[in-house]
Amino acid sequence: MGRTELEHRHADLQRFSAEVGQLDAEAFKAADLDDALELLVDLAKATDASIRLAARQLALRLTIRPTRGLDGDRSGTSRLSTVDDPLAGVDLDLDATLARLDQHPRLRAEDVRVRAWRSPATAYVVLVDASGSVAGRRIATALVTTAAVAARMRPDDELAVVAFWSQAVVLRPIRSIAATTDLVGALLTLRGGGTTDLALALRTGLRQAGTARARRREVLLLTDGIATAGPDPVAVAASSAAAGARLHVLGLSDEDPSYRACTQLAGAGGGRYAELLRASDAPSAVAAVLRA
Repeated sequence: MGRTELEHRHADLQRFSAEVGQLDAEAFKAADLDDALELLVDLAKATDASIRLAARQLALRLTIRPTRGLDGDRSGTSRLSTVDDPLAGVDLDLDATLARLDQHPRLRAEDVRVRAWRSPATAYVVLVDASGSVAGRRIATALVTTAAVAARMRPDDELAVVAFWSQAVVLRPIRSIAATTDLVGALLTLRGGGTTDLALALRTGLRQAGTARARRREVLLLTDGIATAGPDPVAVAASSAAAGARLHVLGLSDEDPSYRACTQLAGAGGGRYAELLRASDAPSAVAAVLRA
């Protein structure tokens, strides 16, 4: 994408890039998050390689910044479990400790078992609608949503990201050990297609969820709910429980047909619905559907 096209798409480009090949990082920081990210999505496809690299770096900084407050926000998911770390416990588990006598005639310090609060590992699968034009707002929303999910993750959690249109592309498989920040580049360079096969997206996402190690499995679908290809997605959504997952829908449109379709999908998948019209609303929308 050349500068002439960028100027046509963004009337205020001069504010962020006064000279060819340069970006003003401070201008992006001071700008509205939604507007800044929409511009960066286009700049990541610029003809100038240095602009593409700078756009990716800025997008990474902007998407991580607003989601840090959600880190560790998993209230209601902790459970008391028996562990072998005495310093982590809240109470002695006498039965479990005495059971160690079966292996040793005398109890040792390392045989002490306590009860401690532990949160179960969670597998997250994010499904990103890349049908139609994927430039601008939709990719910006996907970036912040993925960052909001990643900010909730703990070391034993898992994350998969799938982009879909008439195809479904796994950008990050559930067992990946790559840094979640690598997803910024993958999303910024995403090029989708014209039709929307929601059934295919759900089948792909549920396969990822079904292979997760974690027992708690949360699938988040970003969509307007309108399928233009493939079979009925509601029937596939209803199979979420078979994969041990809940399907949540983040609605990208506030029109009535979209709302009805999205809430029907969430209901069939045993999950929740939240409206997501702006990228900056992603952290609160993610928190709303994943609340205990």
